[in-house]
Amino acid sequence: MKSSIIVDIRNVSFQYHDSGEQLKQVSLAIREGECVVVTGPSGSGKTTLTRLVNGLIPHFYEGQLNGTISLGGNSVADMEPWSIGRLVGSVFQDSRSQFFTSIVEEEIAFCGENYGMDGQVIRERVDQLAEEGGLSHLLHSEVHRLSSGEKQKVAVASARLTDPALLVMDEPSANLDMTATRQLAEQLADLKAQGKTLIIAEHRLYYLLPFADRVICMHGGEIAAEWTPSELLALPQERLADYGLRSPVIRPSLADRKGGSPVGERMALRQVAISPGRFHGTVLSEVSFSLRAGEVIAVVGPNGTGKTTLAKSLCGLVQERSGTIVMDGKPAKAKERMRRLWFVMQESDYQLFADSVLKELMLSHEKEADAVERAERLLKELDLWEVRDRHPASLSGGQKQRLVFAVGLMNRPDMLILDEPTSGLDGRNMRRVVRLIRQMADNGATVLVITHDHELVFGACDRLLFSVTIGCKETCL
Repeated sequence: MKSSIIVDIRNVSFQYHDSGEQLKQVSLAIREGECVVVTGPSGSGKTTLTRLVNGLIPHFYEGQLNGTISLGGNSVADMEPWSIGRLVGSVFQDSRSQFFTSIVEEEIAFCGENYGMDGQVIRERVDQLAEEGGLSHLLHSEVHRLSSGEKQKVAVASARLTDPALLVMDEPSANLDMTATRQLAEQLADLKAQGKTLIIAEHRLYYLLPFADRVICMHGGEIAAEWTPSELLALPQERLADYGLRSPVIRPSLADRKGGSPVGERMALRQVAISPGRFHGTVLSEVSFSLRAGEVIAVVGPNGTGKTTLAKSLCGLVQERSGTIVMDGKPAKAKERMRRLWFVMQESDYQLFADSVLKELMLSHEKEADAVERAERLLKELDLWEVRDRHPASLSGGQKQRLVFAVGLMNRPDMLILDEPTSGLDGRNMRRVVRLIRQMADNGATVLVITHDHELVFGACDRLLFSVTIGCKETCL
């Protein structure tokens, strides 16, 4: 006997007040115990669809909504937000936006306390979820000091605290290393085995296919296709590219890489020790490596091992404790490094200041004769030209990620540092970023990429630096 329908979306269209129509006549029924993966190009409506399910639309995000949405047989419009929260656990694309407390243990426990769960039960659940998510050693840490991947783990644990029947996750693996992604997959497979319903919006599909029931592909606010995992795996690469999807399997390919010829030492670190703050212990010690002009280097390693701290130190935002950082053969102070390097941060909102996409690229370049032409070219190459007049805050996560990357390219620095530049990108835009990174390197720039994205590494990078808890180890790709 078939299980009952827990999510029923019928002929739903939705438009935010400050943007165009995001969903167009979408209908989708999901049964109890199903795992449904929602994928598709950036801006196709995946996040908006998840907001229908967890009640953020219409209870938080305002706009024009037509059609009906039901959860467990009840209309979402008639349900109180607190009652939706008992049924649905949510993990947002930006985990920072769902945190309420400052300490990891308190954050995981918060939802249970809010619903009046027994204190002993909450403590047991916190310990259990921390163990499953690899967070036990971080329970007393401050949330804002965690790496992005660690914050993602906290968000997943928090969503699971009250043991909801339905979990809605928006790109839960975006900031996770390979080990953490595998752990997440194990947790999700176990939840499905327990009868939980899972709705997961994702670009990275490989870790979900072993236990997914259906893969829904969205395009332009509509459901463009639906596959079983085996049907998706059978699609040729050309069809995947047409849909703008990433590969559903980890299949290293160097097809997009060009043979570069890095020359000269642009930067070198000599026995450098780095700490994120004056009163914190050393995160990286005895770090020594060199970076050459015209090469692309990937910094990889587990979440929380200091990759972003290393990047901030290179560009002068974090002062090194000891050792020497050299540029073009001469010791370079923080001020010099700030002038010559450009850092594209993982959290793109921190680097967006203007009131339109085009103006964002033109900031500080207004007097340059070719600035408008360069801005137009970059926006077209990164598929942002059509949204050039929109406010950056109205963009999807993937569009914001591409925008801050375009700003970095607009500045034409000697060295560009990118922190997880493809974390929110679909297959088509990931390949666009790879192409532009290689173009920068071919023009003599040095590009340092912090990433967990194997497709980016094999598509763009010449060399790897492995970040570990005591330093970095170097290898060629």
